Amino acid sequence: MAGGPRADRVGGSSWEQDPGPSGGAYAAGLIKRHLKEIVCLQGGVLKDEAPEPLHQLRVHLRKLRSLLVQFGPALVLPERLTEQGLAKTGRRLGLVRDLDVLAVQIQQQLPHLPAPELATLKPGLKALGRSRKQAFVGLTEELRSRRYLRMLAKLQGWIRQPLFTAFGEEPAQHWLLEWKTPVLAGLGSHPGWRVQDPDQGGACLHDLRKRIKQARYGLANLRELEGEGLDGWLARFQSQQDTLGALNDLFVLNQALGDQLLGNPAQLLPELSGRLQVQQRELWGQWQPEASSMLAESGRNGLRELLCHGALSPGASAPSAERLQPSTTLTGRRQAADLKQS
Repeated sequence: MAGGPRADRVGGSSWEQDPGPSGGAYAAGLIKRHLKEIVCLQGGVLKDEAPEPLHQLRVHLRKLRSLLVQFGPALVLPERLTEQGLAKTGRRLGLVRDLDVLAVQIQQQLPHLPAPELATLKPGLKALGRSRKQAFVGLTEELRSRRYLRMLAKLQGWIRQPLFTAFGEEPAQHWLLEWKTPVLAGLGSHPGWRVQDPDQGGACLHDLRKRIKQARYGLANLRELEGEGLDGWLARFQSQQDTLGALNDLFVLNQALGDQLLGNPAQLLPELSGRLQVQQRELWGQWQPEASSMLAESGRNGLRELLCHGALSPGASAPSAERLQPSTTLTGRRQAADLKQS
């Protein structure tokens, strides 16, 4: 493999006799795993017979992107094979997926609404269906495009003969702090933890959710190196992501209703708006204690402990099921199911 021989000594200290895989080899194994899933899912997505293949393709593409960024310093990748290139496909997948989720949310509310509100929603549902068809046409073109297929082919060729940097040739186990720092940097200081109003701070909360997901993916990439010491934080980040995802679903749904109705949803759809407000209050009640816990001294110390040692400190234990339980509301049930493996 390129990048020079594996170093035997760093800073005057001898490496262990069996340090395990190099950083590059470890990353290549994970990339191979996700690439296999991406290739296998392509046919199911294009058939468009069920939503799960599209969801899983989006998830595996995100995880592949996270690997290319996190382990980028260890890898010598083919020209034009970048995280940004994969992101373009991810945006196409995300558009269709978001429209699917929006449609399911509205459909599941319909049995609880009075006839006048059903009539008001009908034109919006038709417009949503047309938007979804247009988005899927764009997705189909992307998945069959020369650019995307060439990227997959390049990555498959690289997996057969991976190239690593000099850093990538060194044992992954000896550089855990360096692999972990980029995915956790700035998480504790993110302004989303301090948002007081979900209506005013929706965009900030959504950005925090993406940062939490980045941290979770990055830690999951190291799970085979660090072991079960990461499991507490992985579960905690998953719960945080679920709650913020459900809040964002409500934010997007309210925004979409306002755009389609060209008016105030609270006036035009009072029953639906009331139901959504109840759900939002439930979710916000779940989120506030967790955000406060992360900002407290124990939460900050827990993140430092995670960075240095990969385990929860005694003062930052993972939240109990009662304290941060996935919501039983419509959006919470959908989010918990959809994001279980995302």
